[in-house]
Amino acid sequence: MIIKGEQNGDPTRTGFAVGKANLPPKREVCTRGANDNKRRANLLDSHCHLYNSQYDTDREEVISDIFASGIEKVICVGADIESSKSARDLAESHDSIYYTIGVHPDDCDSYDENVIENMIRESSNKLVAIGEIGLDYFHNKDNKSKQIEVFISQINLAIKYKLPIVIHCREAYGDTLDILKRFAPLAVPIVFHCYSGSLEYSRELLRLGIKMSFTGNVTFKNAKNIQEVASNLPLDSFFFETDSPYMSPVPHRGERNTPKYVWDVARFVADLRGISADELIKITDENAKHFFKF
Repeated sequence: MIIKGEQNGDPTRTGFAVGKANLPPKREVCTRGANDNKRRANLLDSHCHLYNSQYDTDREEVISDIFASGIEKVICVGADIESSKSARDLAESHDSIYYTIGVHPDDCDSYDENVIENMIRESSNKLVAIGEIGLDYFHNKDNKSKQIEVFISQINLAIKYKLPIVIHCREAYGDTLDILKRFAPLAVPIVFHCYSGSLEYSRELLRLGIKMSFTGNVTFKNAKNIQEVASNLPLDSFFFETDSPYMSPVPHRGERNTPKYVWDVARFVADLRGISADELIKITDENAKHFFKF
């Protein structure tokens, strides 16, 4: 998800480049067991935006801190042509960072199929998926046909190059599902990132073999529908992400998010399900690794 404005899920989502002046003051991290993560299960953040301007002043420090916390791998997700290039550059310069290429529905007017395909052709094995792509009718319902056209084009590229798909869907659940059903049986793995749909809708996705990914919004007090889904999905059908620098989980609301906070997301869902965090992380980490072909 791409947010312009308040960084923790405020419905003013329109683009990139949140100004540096809006950064919250840096303070010591205070999470239960945050310093113990290295000696526990490894974990993968399946969706973040480390190229975002919120990290411009301390990006390398943040990256070092991520892996010091016990995070094993990070997937930096593109949302337009330029950010996909930035994600690629970060992945190529850091061993444990991987990347995706894609054009978010908010940026569908900038889509150029030839440019995206050339980027795929020229990629290394650090490219792990096409995304984030999909439909978003929250910001703009007037360009539905363009969003759908760009979405389908990128699905076809993912199938052509045998790459998994990372989907962004906001207030467009019906059209997104209808499009995916056209491609059934699905030729490549698909995940709905930052899943916020209903339990009933999640069951429709499961019938198609589609995975879901949970981010910090599952920890929000008013996120009862997301918590219901996270409590009931089969253990082999989901994994975790941060969508950082957005969607900071409890207890970090109001802070800039970082991939190391994926621990908080995983622990919260483990508590919801009444199982140990280590047990859940072991399963969901294997889910993510299988999905992205690690």
